[in-house]
Amino acid sequence: MSSPGTEVVDRQRQRADRAAGRRPGGRLPAASKRRRPAIAALAALLIVGGALIAGVLAVRMDQRVAVVRVASDINVGSKITEDDLAQTRVASDGVRLIPADRVKEIIGTYAKVNLVKGQLLEQGMLTRSSPISDDKAAVGVVMLDGRVPASGLHAGDQVELVKIGTGNIPPEVLGDAVVLDAPTPTGQGSGLGEKAESATTATMLVDRADVKAITDASGNNRIAVALLKSGVSLGDK
Repeated sequence: MSSPGTEVVDRQRQRADRAAGRRPGGRLPAASKRRRPAIAALAALLIVGGALIAGVLAVRMDQRVAVVRVASDINVGSKITEDDLAQTRVASDGVRLIPADRVKEIIGTYAKVNLVKGQLLEQGMLTRSSPISDDKAAVGVVMLDGRVPASGLHAGDQVELVKIGTGNIPPEVLGDAVVLDAPTPTGQGSGLGEKAESATTATMLVDRADVKAITDASGNNRIAVALLKSGVSLGDK
């Protein structure tokens, strides 16, 4: 038979157990088995959701179309060949891109702008008109160090050609030009005693009326070049 003091201690211990969520005797309540159906339902939803996402991705892949891309760098004004082109698949919302099944239609056209490897090709980047026409000509211009911008010239640069003055003859602007090929070392002197390593040559598109004056000044090493604009586009002629 327990004493009144023992009964008080037992009641206090029971209240403490209830406050801590323990059953009498110190054991924690067992986890409810009702949570298991909820976990199973969540797992089922995740599986179904994953399948739906995979299906959507598969549909999107089916909607990708083959288009033309640039296989190697192409300078402005260059004629497009089959080796310049490749194909890749992209989302079908690129309405201005050229479909791969039309690649033969653009072989033989000309680049209106500089094109870089991997670039997706659009119709507006091409022209069917050769840059060399009745009023345009491509000429080689010999240039020397100190007479071109320090950064050099690049295809697509719009430049102004100036004939260097001598004695009482002032300098003369010969005309504007578009660089078709960037300067490369000639490997030989300019022909007038200049050092081989200082001479470079560039192919430039000029007005046909300026050809005589430009080639004469170039042949006599009297041309200086001023950069006006980079990355110009050749307009349709």
